[in-house]
Amino acid sequence: METMAEDKYIIELEDVWIKHRGQEDYALKEINLKVRPGETLAIIGPTNAGKSTLCMLLNGLIPNIVKVKEFKGKVTVKGKNVKKHRVSELAPIVGIVFQDYESQIFRTNVELEITFGPENLGLPREEIKRRLEKCLEWTRMNGLEKRYTFELSGGQKQRLAIASILAMQPDIIVLDEATSDLDPIGKFEIYQVIQQLKREKEDLTLIMVDHHLDKVAEIADRIVVLNRGQIIYEGTPREVFSRVDELLKMGLNPPQVTELFYKMGEKPPYPISMEEAMERFPKNKKIKAPENPPKKASDNEPAIEIRDLWHTYDNVHWALKGINLRINKGEFVALIGNNGSGKTTLAMSINGIVRPTRGSVKVLGHEVTTMTVKAAGRLVGYIFQNPDFQLVTSSVRSEIELGLKQLELPKDEVDKRVERVLKLLNIEDIADEDPFFLNKANRQRVAVASILALEPEIIILDEPTTGLTPGETRDIMRLALELNKAGKTIIIITHDMWLVAEYAQRVIVLRDGELLMDGHPRSVFSQIELLGESFIEPPQIARFSKTMFNKTFLSVDELISHMEV
Repeated sequence: METMAEDKYIIELEDVWIKHRGQEDYALKEINLKVRPGETLAIIGPTNAGKSTLCMLLNGLIPNIVKVKEFKGKVTVKGKNVKKHRVSELAPIVGIVFQDYESQIFRTNVELEITFGPENLGLPREEIKRRLEKCLEWTRMNGLEKRYTFELSGGQKQRLAIASILAMQPDIIVLDEATSDLDPIGKFEIYQVIQQLKREKEDLTLIMVDHHLDKVAEIADRIVVLNRGQIIYEGTPREVFSRVDELLKMGLNPPQVTELFYKMGEKPPYPISMEEAMERFPKNKKIKAPENPPKKASDNEPAIEIRDLWHTYDNVHWALKGINLRINKGEFVALIGNNGSGKTTLAMSINGIVRPTRGSVKVLGHEVTTMTVKAAGRLVGYIFQNPDFQLVTSSVRSEIELGLKQLELPKDEVDKRVERVLKLLNIEDIADEDPFFLNKANRQRVAVASILALEPEIIILDEPTTGLTPGETRDIMRLALELNKAGKTIIIITHDMWLVAEYAQRVIVLRDGELLMDGHPRSVFSQIELLGESFIEPPQIARFSKTMFNKTFLSVDELISHMEV
């Protein structure tokens, strides 16, 4: 019988090499890693670093279900060699929630999904009920027990996937970008839940893959940095985040206060929390007040006019309640709010995917509520959060051509547009690849390309950067900025507040289907308490500067530029 070596480590990877099918290079190279019971380990790194591959090893998905070209080395989890045990045997030990939560939800309603795991463990009915109630409370799903899963928002589905794993109460919980679609406070609440579980069960082990490194700094005991399949750094959050320059070069964002002290020329180790940064900030530094850029002309022609918009999916709950809104041509607008606040419903009403219960939506002077989805789609391009919802063909090129052919454009015009967007998005080298075999970042680029080729005047990006590294996020946002400068009206839905702060010209905040705030990012992010009531957390640098100087800065570089020498 296999036993855990001296009970010192719950996870051991010894000289592990993994090569995926169809790949020449190894996804993981010479990985040696040991994790103690009760430890919280963060795994960070750029895209294609090997993070998800490592996670799939821990519950035997690799090699038992996801077959690989080559697997060398040994992976032991609670004394069990993953090569010798079925995934079903490892499931009570290791619970994994992946970024693609849709693939993990298969029951018809919330209650059935959460209780499925405990029922399969053969637990008593009272214990199953107790776990259901706890998980509903922990994940803010109370009152949704009987809600059909297809009616849930993306964030609610993500919380449901997490709840179903928490209900199993495994020894090891692995969150592989599993909180990427949650609002900022919702993300932190999930980690608080796990910390609470760890207090109740001291040896509960957490493995977290997350690009939001300010949260990693607060939660992790240890961080492993992966790049190109290798562990390149390992240490405490303070040790790892002292390597600010190297992390930035990899496209990762260390905590903003850490980056601030690095760019101020302070010596490491740098602060890794807002409280520590406030204590250590030089008392002699004087800060000039920031100024907002001049507003665009208020008499611009409207792109979108919304009047008294209401919508319900079930004739009981209102997703939108009397929305009145005007967005002018050429604006770059961020639409934010907690999960279930009505953001996606509002956005889908603008391009005709959702027919409102009542009210008016005019786009470029046309009443969308009376148009076909196809006709509305020519005016408003909608890029979904999950690119897989948009990809239907067997090659990148044919995916981009599809919408153009439906417009019955001449072949030479189709070819010209396809080549233009392939070049614009830097995906010329994968033009003949099958989109479904590309990584998330490239699938997202293909989805964006297929919409850009249609040349709509208004472009809506619904969580386009979910699961992408900060470096990849900046690539997408730079493209959106270029399109905006060329005259396109951009609306972005996102939970990444640093992205909103750095790129948006205007922020619209929804809460419970109603318009809560509408203004410049600086004025919106200055209202920390009001945003907190809506489960929105401003960027760390905005919170730091507002608390420290009573001045709200939107980026580290902006704050640095306002320091008096």
